Amino acid sequence: MKQKKYLAALERGVEHWNKWRKNNSSINPDLKGINLSGHILIGIDFRGVNLAGANLIKSNLGSSNLDGANLTEASLTGASLTGASLTGANLTGANLTKANYRGAELNSANLSLANLAYADLRAIDFTAAELSGANFSHANLNGANFMAAKLTRCNFELASLQKADFTNANLTRARLNRANLERGNLNQANLTEADLFEANLTQASLIKADLTEANLSGANLTGANLLKSDLTQAFLTEANLSEADLILANLREADLSHANLTKANLSQANLADARAPIANFDRSILTGACVENLQINHQTSFGRVSCKYLYLKNFQEYRIPEDSNKHLTLNQFKSILESLLGSVNLVFDTDINWTAFLNSFENLKLQYNSQAIEIKAVEVLPNRRFLVKINVVPDLEINEIRKYFWQKYNRALATLERDKPVPQEDFKQHNRQLNIYEQN
Repeated sequence: MKQKKYLAALERGVEHWNKWRKNNSSINPDLKGINLSGHILIGIDFRGVNLAGANLIKSNLGSSNLDGANLTEASLTGASLTGASLTGANLTGANLTKANYRGAELNSANLSLANLAYADLRAIDFTAAELSGANFSHANLNGANFMAAKLTRCNFELASLQKADFTNANLTRARLNRANLERGNLNQANLTEADLFEANLTQASLIKADLTEANLSGANLTGANLLKSDLTQAFLTEANLSEADLILANLREADLSHANLTKANLSQANLADARAPIANFDRSILTGACVENLQINHQTSFGRVSCKYLYLKNFQEYRIPEDSNKHLTLNQFKSILESLLGSVNLVFDTDINWTAFLNSFENLKLQYNSQAIEIKAVEVLPNRRFLVKINVVPDLEINEIRKYFWQKYNRALATLERDKPVPQEDFKQHNRQLNIYEQN
């Protein structure tokens, strides 16, 4: 009966409804499942109204007030919400396909699992909104504000996001494949395991962004700012990083196969264990970069690179040249590149136990059934450390080889320690302790 009363008030027009709402401000009408498809509801006051499951297909809700409204699983396909306010509204599971939200306010709204495919959401404010699992595929989100929004597992496939602001947003495992993020702001955004395959990130800002294990294969990052970003184990195969700012970026174990890094700034970047066969580093800046076990091949290009010094070990250790007043010569740089071709660097922080080493080395050769695995050089590093370079077949997985070696080496050390004869004095001490125990 109550819903019939509300319907009667609605049928008398928006002006009458709004007046009734004003005179009954303590009442939050229940319009669950109501059919208002195609209705003209411009400027209507639906604050706090329960519209769960409502049919609002192609309705005109322009300039309406839907703050705090419950629109769970409501259908707003093709609806117009131009200039509407949905602050704190719950749109969980709602269908907003091809809806027009231009100028609407959606900050702090809950749009979890909502379907906003093809929607016009230009310049919308989604600040701190809950949008986990929402579908924004093909949507127009140019200039939208997603600051601190929760966007876990959202679908932005082929969406237009030019100049969109994702500062501090959580985009973990979000799908942004082929999305246009040109000049977007993704500073300090969490993009862990996000899919950015062939995304356009030209001149985008990703300062301190977390891109751990993100898929950026084929992405266009021309001129992007990735200062201090974390790209650990990221996939950057065939990505365009020309003129990108990668100062202090962490690219440990990243895959840069076939990537274009022409004129990129990699000053003090961490390239330890990264894969870069057939990558192009021409005219890039590598000063202060860490190249520990950087995996390259003869087709990796380093033409006219700017590099004053390098680190051969993670955490900016083992500087070449060691003297901070000297710069890397061209011959030294070439020598480092040659040492990286088909080699594994093993750094020992303490003296080498050669018995354990030789045992592990023979196991390594047997494991890979290769006579091509051989010791290339042994170098003494500062602080009584050692660097052993092992030549391997270039096609072999360097990380797996190193992991296998250390596993065998540590096991051999443990065996040698266990089998080491116990000094006579230790036997006497053991017997004294045993006598005391028996007397008690």
